[in-house]
Amino acid sequence: MALTVGTGGCDGVLAEEKPSSFTPEAGVCHATASDERSPTSYTPIPCSSKHEVETFLVGRFDGADAAAKAPPAADTEGIWRVYESCDAEAARFLGGEWRESRLAMRALTPSAARWKAGERWYRCDLLEMHAVDRWFPNPRANSLRNGLTGDSPLRYTCFTEPAESGDTVDLPPASCSGPHATEFAGIWRAGPEVEELTDEIVDAGCLSTISGYVGAPEGDLDGRLEVLAFMLEGEPEWLAGTLSALCFLHSPGQPLNTSLKGVGRTGLAAAR
Repeated sequence: MALTVGTGGCDGVLAEEKPSSFTPEAGVCHATASDERSPTSYTPIPCSSKHEVETFLVGRFDGADAAAKAPPAADTEGIWRVYESCDAEAARFLGGEWRESRLAMRALTPSAARWKAGERWYRCDLLEMHAVDRWFPNPRANSLRNGLTGDSPLRYTCFTEPAESGDTVDLPPASCSGPHATEFAGIWRAGPEVEELTDEIVDAGCLSTISGYVGAPEGDLDGRLEVLAFMLEGEPEWLAGTLSALCFLHSPGQPLNTSLKGVGRTGLAAAR
């Protein structure tokens, strides 16, 4: 549920710091989610082969960012600009919002040594994950291009009864046309006045999101639905002040047999 940024780091000292013209490719995939940022470890494969990572964009730093002595750190405006570039292209590439799906996005930049050798690229990757509650790569053998168009199985939709498992919450997927207890309602984004998220702030924000999803006033949801929220803790996004969460509605003890999207007040069951 987050973007990961690979910045700086060290992949060994380049022999005599020779100039490097290496640039990764877009439109290729990678067998594993390892950090491939040097020619010696870079092994792209066709996306028709089994893979965990797909590179959908490769860009270049320019201006003051390119003139910097080191790649941008995670808490700088430079990496935020990379994030924005990746984010915008991801929406076009996928045909939808990756945060509302089982997809993760990451950005890689050259290591400090390779930056010193002249490399000025950044790379944007997408990874399919197993599930919202099983956040690790799910290998695939085709491209994610247009993967969120239409009725995509990658999108968050409906789920069974959530169950706590240690410090995590298990949320198995379910059909929205059959018995289910939970539905994805959307993303809530905090306003600029919110500097730190608390459970109370997130619950109130997600309640508003659920109200809009259902098409009923917040007061009518009381006693009928509960809020379930997952933080979207993408580091560059949060450092830039965009605090947000995934919002799910939960109907405890009263299974749903159809989606509550847009049903309005009359489509809700009686309050408990």
